[in-house]
Amino acid sequence: ALTIIVPEGDAAYLRRLNNGRERHVGEQTALLNRLQQLVFLIFPEFKTVLKNMKGKTAHYILKRYSTPERIGILSKKALGEEMRKRSMGKFGIKDAESLIGLARETVGIKEGLAGIFMDIRHILMQLDAEVRFLSEIEAEMGATLERIPCSVRLLSIKGLGTVSVAGLIGEVGDFSKFSTQSEIMKLAGLDLYEISSGKRKGQRRISKRGRSLLRKILFYAAIQMIRKNGIMYDYYARLTGRGMERMRALIAVARKLLRIIHAIVRDNRDYVGQYQAPERRVIKKAA
Repeated sequence: ALTIIVPEGDAAYLRRLNNGRERHVGEQTALLNRLQQLVFLIFPEFKTVLKNMKGKTAHYILKRYSTPERIGILSKKALGEEMRKRSMGKFGIKDAESLIGLARETVGIKEGLAGIFMDIRHILMQLDAEVRFLSEIEAEMGATLERIPCSVRLLSIKGLGTVSVAGLIGEVGDFSKFSTQSEIMKLAGLDLYEISSGKRKGQRRISKRGRSLLRKILFYAAIQMIRKNGIMYDYYARLTGRGMERMRALIAVARKLLRIIHAIVRDNRDYVGQYQAPERRVIKKAA
Protein backbone atom coordinates (compact mmCIF):
# COMPACT_ATOMS: atom_id res chain seq x y z
CA ALA A 1 0.00 0.00 0.00
CA LEU A 2 1.11 3.57 -0.66
CA THR A 3 1.86 5.49 2.53
CA ILE A 4 0.76 9.11 2.20
CA ILE A 5 1.61 11.64 4.87
CA VAL A 6 -0.24 14.95 4.70
CA PRO A 7 2.36 17.64 5.48
CA GLU A 8 1.66 19.94 8.41
CA GLY A 9 3.02 23.28 9.59
CA ASP A 10 6.23 24.35 7.89
CA ALA A 11 6.28 21.26 5.67
CA ALA A 12 2.81 22.17 4.34
CA TYR A 13 4.00 25.74 3.76
CA LEU A 14 7.00 24.44 1.81
CA ARG A 15 4.70 22.34 -0.36
CA ARG A 16 2.68 25.45 -1.24
CA LEU A 17 5.84 27.43 -1.95
CA ASN A 18 7.22 24.66 -4.13
CA ASN A 19 3.96 24.34 -6.08
CA GLY A 20 3.95 28.09 -6.58
CA ARG A 21 7.55 28.05 -7.75
CA GLU A 22 6.81 25.27 -10.24
CA ARG A 23 3.91 27.26 -11.65
CA HIS A 24 5.93 30.46 -12.04
CA VAL A 25 8.90 28.64 -13.57
CA GLY A 26 6.43 27.32 -16.16
CA GLU A 27 5.13 30.84 -16.78
CA GLN A 28 8.70 32.12 -17.12
CA THR A 29 9.47 29.43 -19.70
CA ALA A 30 6.36 30.33 -21.70
CA LEU A 31 7.36 34.02 -21.67
CA LEU A 32 10.89 33.19 -22.81
CA ASN A 33 9.54 31.09 -25.67
CA ARG A 34 7.27 33.96 -26.74
CA LEU A 35 10.15 36.43 -26.52
CA GLN A 36 12.31 34.19 -28.68
CA GLN A 37 9.57 33.96 -31.33
CA LEU A 38 9.16 37.74 -31.48
CA VAL A 39 12.88 38.47 -31.64
CA PHE A 40 13.21 35.90 -34.40
CA LEU A 41 10.64 37.84 -36.44
CA ILE A 42 12.49 41.15 -36.31
CA PHE A 43 16.11 40.04 -35.85
CA PRO A 44 16.54 36.28 -36.51
CA GLU A 45 20.35 36.60 -36.38
CA PHE A 46 20.24 37.88 -32.76
CA LYS A 47 20.71 34.39 -31.29
CA THR A 48 23.82 33.83 -33.40
CA VAL A 49 25.64 36.03 -30.87
CA LEU A 50 23.39 35.90 -27.79
CA LYS A 51 22.21 32.30 -27.64
CA ASN A 52 20.74 32.45 -24.15
CA MET A 53 17.50 34.45 -24.29
CA LYS A 54 17.26 34.12 -20.51
CA GLY A 55 20.57 35.93 -20.00
CA LYS A 56 20.94 39.44 -18.57
CA THR A 57 22.99 40.63 -21.55
CA ALA A 58 20.30 39.69 -24.08
CA HIS A 59 17.60 41.36 -21.99
CA TYR A 60 19.69 44.48 -21.50
CA ILE A 61 20.25 44.96 -25.24
CA LEU A 62 16.60 44.30 -26.09
CA LYS A 63 15.44 46.81 -23.45
CA ARG A 64 17.98 49.51 -24.28
CA TYR A 65 18.12 49.30 -28.08
CA SER A 66 15.03 47.23 -29.03
CA THR A 67 15.49 47.41 -32.84
CA PRO A 68 18.14 46.10 -35.26
CA GLU A 69 18.36 49.64 -36.70
CA ARG A 70 19.38 51.09 -33.34
CA ILE A 71 21.92 48.32 -32.77
CA GLY A 72 23.31 48.76 -36.28
CA ILE A 73 24.39 52.38 -35.71
CA LEU A 74 26.20 51.71 -32.42
CA SER A 75 29.95 51.93 -31.89
CA LYS A 76 31.43 48.45 -31.51
CA LYS A 77 33.70 49.75 -28.75
CA ALA A 78 30.86 51.27 -26.73
CA LEU A 79 28.54 48.27 -27.18
CA GLY A 80 31.40 45.87 -26.48
CA GLU A 81 32.07 47.58 -23.15
CA GLU A 82 28.38 47.43 -22.21
CA MET A 83 28.22 43.75 -23.10
CA ARG A 84 31.41 43.02 -21.18
CA LYS A 85 30.05 44.65 -18.01
CA ARG A 86 26.64 42.99 -18.23
CA SER A 87 28.06 39.54 -18.93
CA MET A 88 30.93 39.75 -16.42
CA GLY A 89 33.47 39.37 -19.21
CA LYS A 90 31.74 36.62 -21.19
CA PHE A 91 31.10 38.95 -24.16
CA GLY A 92 33.29 41.71 -25.56
CA ILE A 93 34.12 43.90 -28.54
CA LYS A 94 34.24 41.03 -31.06
CA ASP A 95 30.73 39.94 -30.08
CA ALA A 96 29.52 43.54 -30.32
CA GLU A 97 31.05 43.85 -33.78
CA SER A 98 29.30 40.66 -34.91
CA LEU A 99 25.95 41.79 -33.49
CA ILE A 100 26.20 45.22 -35.14
CA GLY A 101 27.09 43.67 -38.50
CA LEU A 102 24.21 41.22 -38.31
CA ALA A 103 21.79 43.99 -37.31
CA ARG A 104 22.72 46.02 -40.39
CA GLU A 105 22.11 43.06 -42.71
CA THR A 106 19.17 41.42 -40.90
CA VAL A 107 16.53 39.65 -42.93
CA GLY A 108 13.90 40.28 -40.25
CA ILE A 109 10.50 41.70 -41.13
CA LYS A 110 10.22 45.47 -41.64
CA GLU A 111 6.50 46.11 -41.38
CA GLY A 112 4.35 46.49 -38.26
CA LEU A 113 7.39 46.60 -36.01
CA ALA A 114 5.99 49.02 -33.41
CA GLY A 115 3.48 46.46 -32.16
CA ILE A 116 6.16 43.80 -31.88
CA PHE A 117 8.47 46.15 -29.95
CA MET A 118 5.66 46.91 -27.50
CA ASP A 119 5.05 43.20 -27.02
CA ILE A 120 8.76 42.55 -26.43
CA ARG A 121 8.97 45.34 -23.83
CA HIS A 122 5.92 43.97 -22.04
CA ILE A 123 7.35 40.45 -21.97
CA LEU A 124 10.65 41.75 -20.58
CA MET A 125 8.73 43.53 -17.81
CA GLN A 126 6.86 40.32 -17.00
CA LEU A 127 10.12 38.34 -16.95
CA ASP A 128 11.63 40.82 -14.51
CA ALA A 129 8.58 40.40 -12.28
CA GLU A 130 8.87 36.59 -12.47
CA VAL A 131 12.55 36.73 -11.51
CA ARG A 132 11.76 38.94 -8.50
CA PHE A 133 8.90 36.71 -7.38
CA LEU A 134 10.92 33.52 -7.76
CA SER A 135 13.71 35.09 -5.67
CA GLU A 136 11.11 35.96 -3.05
CA ILE A 137 9.80 32.39 -2.99
CA GLU A 138 13.30 30.94 -2.70
CA ALA A 139 14.19 33.35 0.12
CA GLU A 140 11.04 32.26 1.96
CA MET A 141 12.01 28.62 1.40
CA GLY A 142 15.40 29.29 2.99
CA ALA A 143 13.85 31.05 6.00
CA THR A 144 11.37 28.20 6.49
CA LEU A 145 14.08 25.53 6.28
CA GLU A 146 15.87 27.19 9.20
CA ARG A 147 12.94 26.15 11.38
CA ILE A 148 13.12 22.49 10.28
CA PRO A 149 15.97 20.56 11.99
CA CYS A 150 16.40 17.84 9.35
CA SER A 151 16.98 20.44 6.61
CA VAL A 152 20.54 21.02 7.87
CA ARG A 153 21.26 17.32 7.38
CA LEU A 154 19.86 17.30 3.86
CA LEU A 155 21.75 20.45 2.89
CA SER A 156 24.97 18.68 3.92
CA ILE A 157 24.54 16.48 0.82
CA LYS A 158 26.67 18.04 -1.92
CA GLY A 159 24.41 18.87 -4.85
CA LEU A 160 21.23 19.50 -2.84
CA GLY A 161 20.38 23.19 -2.53
CA THR A 162 17.64 25.16 -0.82
CA VAL A 163 15.03 24.64 -3.56
CA SER A 164 15.60 20.87 -3.76
CA VAL A 165 15.53 20.37 0.01
CA ALA A 166 12.45 22.57 0.39
CA GLY A 167 10.75 20.54 -2.33
CA LEU A 168 11.71 17.22 -0.74
CA ILE A 169 10.40 18.19 2.69
CA GLY A 170 7.26 19.71 1.20
CA GLU A 171 6.50 16.58 -0.80
CA VAL A 172 7.45 13.98 1.83
CA GLY A 173 6.28 15.79 4.97
CA ASP A 174 7.49 14.02 8.10
CA PHE A 175 10.29 11.63 7.10
CA SER A 176 10.05 9.85 10.47
CA LYS A 177 6.59 8.51 9.53
CA PHE A 178 8.21 6.27 6.90
CA SER A 179 9.60 3.26 8.75
CA THR A 180 11.15 1.61 5.69
CA GLN A 181 12.91 2.84 2.57
CA SER A 182 10.49 0.91 0.37
CA GLU A 183 7.60 3.03 1.69
CA ILE A 184 9.26 6.31 0.75
CA MET A 185 10.35 4.80 -2.57
CA LYS A 186 6.68 4.07 -3.35
CA LEU A 187 5.72 7.63 -2.42
CA ALA A 188 8.14 8.88 -5.08
CA GLY A 189 6.97 6.31 -7.64
CA LEU A 190 10.51 4.94 -7.81
CA ASP A 191 9.58 1.45 -6.64
CA LEU A 192 10.28 -1.28 -9.17
CA TYR A 193 8.00 -3.81 -10.78
CA GLU A 194 8.73 -6.51 -13.34
CA ILE A 195 7.37 -6.65 -16.88
CA SER A 196 6.75 -10.24 -17.94
CA SER A 197 5.34 -10.17 -21.43
CA GLY A 198 6.83 -10.66 -24.89
CA LYS A 199 10.32 -9.34 -25.51
CA ARG A 200 10.29 -7.36 -22.25
CA LYS A 201 9.98 -10.42 -20.07
CA GLY A 202 11.89 -9.96 -16.85
CA GLN A 203 12.64 -6.26 -17.36
CA ARG A 204 12.10 -3.96 -14.38
CA ARG A 205 10.54 -0.53 -14.49
CA ILE A 206 9.69 2.12 -11.93
CA SER A 207 5.98 2.35 -11.10
CA LYS A 208 5.70 6.16 -11.57
CA ARG A 209 2.92 6.15 -9.00
CA GLY A 210 2.94 8.41 -5.97
CA ARG A 211 4.01 12.05 -6.10
CA SER A 212 5.27 13.09 -9.52
CA LEU A 213 6.80 16.34 -8.27
CA LEU A 214 8.88 14.45 -5.70
CA ARG A 215 10.11 12.19 -8.50
CA LYS A 216 10.97 15.25 -10.62
CA ILE A 217 12.94 16.85 -7.77
CA LEU A 218 14.93 13.65 -7.26
CA PHE A 219 15.52 13.29 -11.00
CA TYR A 220 16.99 16.79 -11.33
CA ALA A 221 18.99 16.34 -8.14
CA ALA A 222 20.40 13.12 -9.60
CA ILE A 223 21.57 15.07 -12.67
CA GLN A 224 23.57 17.33 -10.36
CA MET A 225 25.01 14.32 -8.53
CA ILE A 226 26.44 12.69 -11.66
CA ARG A 227 28.36 15.74 -12.88
CA LYS A 228 32.15 15.66 -12.77
CA ASN A 229 33.15 15.67 -9.09
CA GLY A 230 29.52 14.96 -8.12
CA ILE A 231 29.00 12.49 -5.29
CA MET A 232 27.34 9.95 -7.60
CA TYR A 233 29.66 10.40 -10.56
CA ASP A 234 31.59 7.16 -9.95
CA TYR A 235 28.44 5.15 -9.24
CA TYR A 236 26.79 6.40 -12.44
CA ALA A 237 29.98 5.69 -14.43
CA ARG A 238 30.07 2.11 -13.13
CA LEU A 239 26.45 1.52 -14.14
CA THR A 240 26.86 2.93 -17.65
CA GLY A 241 30.23 1.20 -17.94
CA ARG A 242 28.45 -2.12 -17.46
CA GLY A 243 26.16 -1.29 -20.37
CA MET A 244 23.16 0.14 -18.54
CA GLU A 245 21.19 2.74 -20.52
CA ARG A 246 21.82 6.29 -19.33
CA MET A 247 18.23 6.97 -18.33
CA ARG A 248 18.01 3.74 -16.33
CA ALA A 249 21.32 4.58 -14.67
CA LEU A 250 20.01 8.05 -13.78
CA ILE A 251 16.91 6.47 -12.22
CA ALA A 252 19.19 4.15 -10.22
CA VAL A 253 21.06 7.24 -8.98
CA ALA A 254 17.76 8.89 -7.96
CA ARG A 255 16.75 5.74 -6.06
CA LYS A 256 20.08 5.58 -4.29
CA LEU A 257 19.90 9.28 -3.42
CA LEU A 258 16.45 8.79 -1.88
CA ARG A 259 17.76 5.90 0.23
CA ILE A 260 20.64 8.08 1.46
CA ILE A 261 18.25 10.95 2.25
CA HIS A 262 15.95 8.64 4.21
CA ALA A 263 18.87 7.14 6.17
CA ILE A 264 20.39 10.54 6.97
CA VAL A 265 17.11 11.91 8.34
CA ARG A 266 16.29 8.66 10.15
CA ASP A 267 19.66 8.58 11.90
CA ASN A 268 20.02 12.36 12.29
CA ARG A 269 23.44 12.24 10.64
CA ASP A 270 25.20 14.60 8.27
CA TYR A 271 26.27 13.38 4.86
CA VAL A 272 29.82 12.00 4.81
CA GLY A 273 32.06 10.96 1.92
CA GLN A 274 31.69 7.26 2.70
CA TYR A 275 28.19 7.42 1.25
CA GLN A 276 29.90 7.13 -2.13
CA ALA A 277 30.59 3.47 -1.30
CA PRO A 278 28.69 0.67 -3.10
CA GLU A 279 24.98 0.32 -2.42
CA ARG A 280 25.05 -2.25 0.37
CA ARG A 281 27.56 -0.19 2.30
CA VAL A 282 25.58 3.01 1.80
CA ILE A 283 22.88 1.83 4.20
CA LYS A 284 25.44 0.39 6.58
CA LYS A 285 27.33 3.69 6.77
CA ALA A 286 24.11 5.62 7.26
CA ALA A 287 22.92 3.28 10.01
